[in-house]
Amino acid sequence: MKIISVGECTLDRYLQQDKVYIGGISLNFAIHAKRSGAQSVTMMSRVAAADFAQIAAKFAQEGIEQTHLYTSHLPTSHQDIVITPNGERIFPPGGYDFGSMTGFLLNQNDLELAQRADVLACALFQQAQRLFDQVMQLSYAGWRVADFLDLSDFDRDLTVMARYLARLKIAFVSADNSFLVRLMALSIQYPQTLIVLTVGENGSAALLNGQCWQQVALPTQVVDTTGCGDAFQAAFTVAYYQTGDVGHALWRGAQQAAQVAQHLGAS
Repeated sequence: MKIISVGECTLDRYLQQDKVYIGGISLNFAIHAKRSGAQSVTMMSRVAAADFAQIAAKFAQEGIEQTHLYTSHLPTSHQDIVITPNGERIFPPGGYDFGSMTGFLLNQNDLELAQRADVLACALFQQAQRLFDQVMQLSYAGWRVADFLDLSDFDRDLTVMARYLARLKIAFVSADNSFLVRLMALSIQYPQTLIVLTVGENGSAALLNGQCWQQVALPTQVVDTTGCGDAFQAAFTVAYYQTGDVGHALWRGAQQAAQVAQHLGAS
């Protein structure tokens, strides 16, 4: 199983603890896909030249292929994080900078490698729109997987998500259970796409051609929820690819998320 994750590596700056961890949606997905049993994981991203050695060392530690990690004169993407007393992570207003990922697109070598992957994963948010569209428009026969986050950059408009569903094997979105009915309608309209809704401490649900599976969040000592959703998605994707069992994939996702919640940092 060969996975390529396209998108940001970030420096996660924990304001209260005065600590910085290497993270980011796409890197978190890559790390947890490898930990969940993917044989080969490649990350396509760009970071500041000054941070390259540190981030490349993290790739090596986790067994992530780094030959498609590039450098920029801009600062590495970064995210400020505040942790509440119950372990929930908060992103303060103005605390995110796309930085080194600004203007980043895949080159011809990247695109050719991506076309040979079993799974190609990317996330959609406002700053990453052009990169996401490039991945979605690529001629590709494997499993395309997308994280739509909570769609807050798009006023929680599900038509934004619907625009891409015909090209996707798995579509992840984070919201509350009120989305379930609306997602069910999309599941029937796009029966070939598995739609997965994550609702934090309230668990998750998966929809395929109108059929619904649900999974409760596993009990754990919550220290930091940063990266739990990314870990869930990676473990779910690997398990579903390997077994085709939606219920088992939901459980594996919940298990991986629970492990991440027990410590500071997304990995």
